[in-house]
Amino acid sequence: MRNVVVVGGTGDIGRAVTHKLRAEGMRVVCAANDVTTETPDTLRVDITREDSVLSMFDRAEAALGPLSVLINCAGVGVFTPLHETSLEDWNRTLDVNLTGTFLCAREAFRRMKSRGGGRLIHIGSVSDHLTLPMNGAYAATKHGVRGLTGVLNEEGKAFGIRATLLSLGAVYTSFWRSRPEFSPADMLSVEDVAQCVWEISIKPPNVRVDEVRLVPPQGVL
Repeated sequence: MRNVVVVGGTGDIGRAVTHKLRAEGMRVVCAANDVTTETPDTLRVDITREDSVLSMFDRAEAALGPLSVLINCAGVGVFTPLHETSLEDWNRTLDVNLTGTFLCAREAFRRMKSRGGGRLIHIGSVSDHLTLPMNGAYAATKHGVRGLTGVLNEEGKAFGIRATLLSLGAVYTSFWRSRPEFSPADMLSVEDVAQCVWEISIKPPNVRVDEVRLVPPQGVL
């Protein structure tokens, strides 16, 4: 039985991942910053604050037992030309997407290291390997997550800790619903992503999945 924490578990992708893993019999804690009523398996966390992250992991393991898998789904996006990007938007994007991922991955790594291993899955984007306009702050963070994931894999291999970057093309979420010029048929569904996350999460510890690129039929929209 795997014990899983899904960070960003109230977003469109996070909800689908949480639902899929629970349906497959895993014990899952959903953690997010917009949780208003906490339960043992639904916790509030501000991933930009170290104290909040540490407290969340303590409470999650009190509910689950020792952590097996961490899935980082939390993220924000600012899509403006770089010369029009404010310092506030830049800092907020880095705080959530990169520093938040670092804080969660570091704490999960520390706990897994003392227990013989585990698996980290970070939700990435085509912006982590392609140069796209209007993606300055977002791409900077996603390239950072790519580097962080690689380092975690190298530092974790002696301890049975595996890290995966799941690099996604366009996924039909609430972000796209106000843009009717884009069709859901041309995108991945959140269920597609959840299926892939589940498949990675059940791999045996001798299998390292460094990166998966999941894109819709037309590639980059």
